Amino acid sequence: MKQYSDANSRLVHTSNRVALASDKGVVGMMNDDALESLKQLPSDTFHTVVTSPPYYWARDYEIEGQVGHEDTVEQYVDVLATIFDEVKRVLHPEGVFYLNIGDTYYSGNGQPHGSDPRSPSRNFMRRKLRPVDRSGWDIPKKSLIGVPWKVAFALQKRGWTLRSDIVWNRLNAFVEPTARDRPYRQYEHVFLLSKNRFYSYDRSALADGEDVWTIPIERGNHVDHSAAFPKELVRRCVLTGAPPGGFILDPFVGSGTTLEVALELGRNAVGIDLCSGYFQDVVQMLLKKGCKVVEWQVLDATLAETPREWKRWRGNKANFRKPGQTKQKSLLLD
Repeated sequence: MKQYSDANSRLVHTSNRVALASDKGVVGMMNDDALESLKQLPSDTFHTVVTSPPYYWARDYEIEGQVGHEDTVEQYVDVLATIFDEVKRVLHPEGVFYLNIGDTYYSGNGQPHGSDPRSPSRNFMRRKLRPVDRSGWDIPKKSLIGVPWKVAFALQKRGWTLRSDIVWNRLNAFVEPTARDRPYRQYEHVFLLSKNRFYSYDRSALADGEDVWTIPIERGNHVDHSAAFPKELVRRCVLTGAPPGGFILDPFVGSGTTLEVALELGRNAVGIDLCSGYFQDVVQMLLKKGCKVVEWQVLDATLAETPREWKRWRGNKANFRKPGQTKQKSLLLD
């Protein structure tokens, strides 16, 4: 039994989900498998989905059933694509999906030894033999596997529209001491996808750089997580894809940055994570920021409503003007 406390009361919570509210919005945290949790959410609802699933054998969260520890890359891609089928179902017909995913290398040289003082979260590979360290693959050793594009192409085959490959230039990523004969990896992919050909999107919220986002990694966040989103990255995803009062989803929420930023920007959000430690830490972080625990039905009711600013939002595709078209009265003037 987990107890959550705020300034006014001690609230006992025994479920695997918690809803919290502030004067800026309502958020929900779900502690369960991503696929099963998504099945509990309403269809055609979320304006923006932004997430970063565990990369293929990059870390060990020591949880049974964790994504990222499949025996083959093909299994990993299929697991993600199946989860994202449910993301597609819950995504608003005019919504967008931002997917951040990193790549990895095929080693084939067996289990590494020693330790990595720069990244202790990677030391698990000294205890477990990862598939990428086993010999026998059909690609040369030392090859970059191309995991992000394998996932992106799998999603295309399942009906997603792949609209953009945004390069996230991380600036302050750790150097790689073992990379003596190649450049260090300083960027990752953020794919922009939609469930329909035409959708709503606010280009004015994009910063300079268009599809190259130069955003440093943030360390020392409220929640101890080895791969937390920087707030600026989430901010751009939220502002381009969702109106004020809109709905945000992160099915691999981790440190809770997506929920934190959504509330700061006046949006409502749902986060999902299999790790009970992250679930508890994110709830405590939100309580410290002034949120109060409310009944889950409050969140359900919020998600069932159309955001008040939806029609007026300049990103609404109903308010788009074709190049050369004269400005006319539109929904913005309603």
